[in-house]
Amino acid sequence: MDKSKDKIESMFDEIAPFYDRLNHMFTLNADVRWRKEIVRYISEKKISTENILDLASGTGDLTIQLLNLNTKKIYSADISRRMLEMQKLKVSDSRIEFLQADASDLPLPDNYFDIVTIGFGVRNFEHPKRSMTEIKRVIKPGGKLIVLEMFKTNGLGIKLFNIYFGKIMPYLGNKISKSKNAYSYLFESVDSFYNVNDFIKLCEGVGFKLEYHKNNFMGIVNTVYFAKGK
Repeated sequence: MDKSKDKIESMFDEIAPFYDRLNHMFTLNADVRWRKEIVRYISEKKISTENILDLASGTGDLTIQLLNLNTKKIYSADISRRMLEMQKLKVSDSRIEFLQADASDLPLPDNYFDIVTIGFGVRNFEHPKRSMTEIKRVIKPGGKLIVLEMFKTNGLGIKLFNIYFGKIMPYLGNKISKSKNAYSYLFESVDSFYNVNDFIKLCEGVGFKLEYHKNNFMGIVNTVYFAKGK
């Protein structure tokens, strides 16, 4: 698949005005609950929240939830300028620093963040291993990486995935957003992506340690919690 920087940036710029409405519609607002669960986990585990990076932040749904934590600064970073513009219309908070950036080349210091979150963005990375290595660089020793994503699946989930995510969602998404193929790409990006176990192995291979894994929906949507080795 073409996941080049220009391709991804252009596609998400195109669908930015429709992104929130379609996400909530397609998940029946379950995506809101999944993000809130991340914030609750961070609070319950008493994880340090001084500096947070929300990477591939899109229109800021996860960034906004993270503001409920006692944080000093949240960097909200995305490859799409238009997504960040939509986010700025939704939230105004002095703790947020908006940043247009590519996950494989972050203009950020080493060992800086207590937490890096990625909500529905990893599967769009052009260079997953390089990006995960770069993400590890900017996290403090012992800091956390939290990934909420749709992964390739087998078993019972595959039939639902092929029908709903492969046919219904692309048809409605492309029609409503007036895009020719953006929501067809979103299906293909999952179908060609790692399953959750292989993704965990990838992250462990660059130096993360798995702490917790939650299957949110039929093996398709998962939240994975990692720690950076000290």
